[in-house]
Amino acid sequence: MFNYMKSEWYRQRNNRGLQNTILVCLGLIILMVAVLAFFGRRPGFAYANTYFAFNGIFTSMSGIFPLTLVFAGFMENNSRNRQSPLKNSVAFGIPRSSIYLGKFLVQLLICTLVYLILPAVLVCLSWLFLEHSNEGEWYYLAHALIGGYPLCVFMLSIGFCFIFNIGNSISGILPILFIVYILPYLFRFLGMKYPIFSEAAEWCPASMIGLSFDNAGIHFYWDTPIRMLRCYLSGLGGALIFLCAGIFWLKKREIR
Repeated sequence: MFNYMKSEWYRQRNNRGLQNTILVCLGLIILMVAVLAFFGRRPGFAYANTYFAFNGIFTSMSGIFPLTLVFAGFMENNSRNRQSPLKNSVAFGIPRSSIYLGKFLVQLLICTLVYLILPAVLVCLSWLFLEHSNEGEWYYLAHALIGGYPLCVFMLSIGFCFIFNIGNSISGILPILFIVYILPYLFRFLGMKYPIFSEAAEWCPASMIGLSFDNAGIHFYWDTPIRMLRCYLSGLGGALIFLCAGIFWLKKREIR
């Protein structure tokens, strides 16, 4: 499987769609900091500071789901004839479970690197060119990234499961949207009569990305150790479920 992962890593390294997406994200970060620094020279402009620059990340954690899905889609649908390498690998004798797991682990590694690099670039540029607010924004950013990571892993696993096995990004996104966004609302509706569904809704990752504000600052769902543990159990547990489901699906379907 390690050799297959190396070949998959090489393929993703040359993935133009993935490269362009990363460059666009980096470009938007650089542009945002440049605009804030430029207008920060003007008297009365109160937004050229680190708190405002980081605010878009730790107050918009719901954005990590569709962004992770975008990266998953680009990684899986880059080649013109995606099924040919898969068919050749199976014909060569590589187990389907090794193919699926190897591709997923490479995608997980890439998404983790992007998940760390983009905020790191924002932090470095903001530190150099913006006023330091020192209002807890460094803690909020780190806390948001730590708590949000297992939820991103869950989103990647469910996105990879459907997009890889269906073979079409549009068709694959529909069941993903239902499971991630609509199913928790259905659980809450059923929970009005059957309390067990309300409890199930609380374990859905989409239910864990809300924020609250008061005079003390920003409060994440995972502020307490128990809720942080729940985030990791829900995110990584859900990822394991869809990882097994994807492997089972791949073993059963016909590869053309």
